Amino acid sequence: MISSFSVHDPEGPDADHGDDPPDVTDPAEPQSHPEAVETAQEADADDEVAEAEARAEAARVRVERLRQAAEPDTVSGDAAKSTRKRPGWLRRPKRPRWFHRPGRKTVAAGSGIVLTVASLGATGYMLWQHHAGVHKRQLAAEFSAAARQGITAFMSIDPDHAKDSVQRMIDASTGDQKNQLSVLSLLIVNKAEQTKVGSKVSVEAVAVQSLSDDSGVVLVAAKTAPFGPDDAKPPPALFRMSVTMDRDDGQLKMSKVEFLP
Repeated sequence: MISSFSVHDPEGPDADHGDDPPDVTDPAEPQSHPEAVETAQEADADDEVAEAEARAEAARVRVERLRQAAEPDTVSGDAAKSTRKRPGWLRRPKRPRWFHRPGRKTVAAGSGIVLTVASLGATGYMLWQHHAGVHKRQLAAEFSAAARQGITAFMSIDPDHAKDSVQRMIDASTGDQKNQLSVLSLLIVNKAEQTKVGSKVSVEAVAVQSLSDDSGVVLVAAKTAPFGPDDAKPPPALFRMSVTMDRDDGQLKMSKVEFLP
C-alpha cells in the first residue's frame, strides 16, 4: 500500500534544494491585516455607543411625557379628585332647574327681616323681664303687707274685747292654724278676761324669703308691749317668726307661724 509519493524533477530549478517543503499559500483563504481588524472593532464600538445613546434619548422622552401627564394632578390635587367618579350614593344631587341663587337685593331684604325679627325678639324679652320684675315686686309687697297684718292680729289682744280679738286671729289664718285657733279660742278669751292682761304688737321688720303667686314664706320681727295690772303683765319681748302665707279665696292668710330662736 502506497501512503504518499513525491514527484521530483531532477532537472528543475529546485533540484539542488534540500528535503524542506516549500511554503504553500491558498489563494482562496482571506488574509488578515492588523489595521483592518482595529478599524472594524472601532466601527462596532461606535455603533454600540450610538445605539445606547438612542435608547437613552427614547427613555428620556418617555419619562418627560409621563412627568408632563402627571403634573396637573400634583399641582391641583383637589381638581383631580373632583374629576374622579364617585359611587352613585356619594354623588351630590344635581341642583334643580327652578333653583336660582338669590340676588343681592333679596339677600339684603332677608337680612333686614332677620335683624328686625331679632330686634323684636330682644325687645319682647326685655318687656317680659320687666313685666316679670314688676309682678314679683308687687307680689312681695302683697305678701309683706299680709304677713304684717296677720302677725299684728295674731299677737294682739284686748281683754275688754277678747272675743273680737280672737276672731281677728281666726280670720287672718287658714288651714291647720285656723283650726287650732278655733279650738283654743274659748280658752284664750277666758284667760284674757280673767287676767285683764292684753298686748299690743309693733312689727319691726319684714322680709320675703320665698314666694309664688299663691304661697310664700315671710320672715317677721315683732315686738310685744303688754298692758294691764302691773303685777300680772309680762315684760316686753321681741319675737322673730317664719310665717307661711297661702292664698285663700284670693286673700293671703297665715297657714303656719314658727317662732325662731
